[in-house]
Amino acid sequence: MDVTRRTDYAIRLIAALTLSDSKPLSVREAAQEYDVPYAFARSIQHALVQAGLIKSIRGAQGGMLLAVDPNKLTLFKLIEAVQGPVNVSVCTSDYEWCSRVNKCEFHQVWEGANAILADYLDSVSIRQLLDGETAHLTELSNALQNKA
Repeated sequence: MDVTRRTDYAIRLIAALTLSDSKPLSVREAAQEYDVPYAFARSIQHALVQAGLIKSIRGAQGGMLLAVDPNKLTLFKLIEAVQGPVNVSVCTSDYEWCSRVNKCEFHQVWEGANAILADYLDSVSIRQLLDGETAHLTELSNALQNKA
């Protein structure tokens, strides 16, 4: 799975909104502060509004507002909202892509990897990341050590 540039920029914009203390933030201001090209930021803003993650307010005092609780918004939900299903292999998201899907020895491994990745990304909220919490790293480290 690749985190696209669009998703990376969306994460930055969500971070900006989370830190804006519930005040409308202009797309231009957020783009400048978080190194996101303005035209890209406008496109991402539209996608985030459609996904219900942010609100767009028109007018001189307008801008973007976070529409969800950053304590409940996980990396998994954000990534899926921007780039679609999280998969380590296209064969687990598009069953017509490979004619071997029903007889492939590796398909179950990719499905398992998807589940592990989804669980991990869904355990990390945007607020936790911005607050510097690292419990998710400790849990991941422990899980990996238990496997060894």
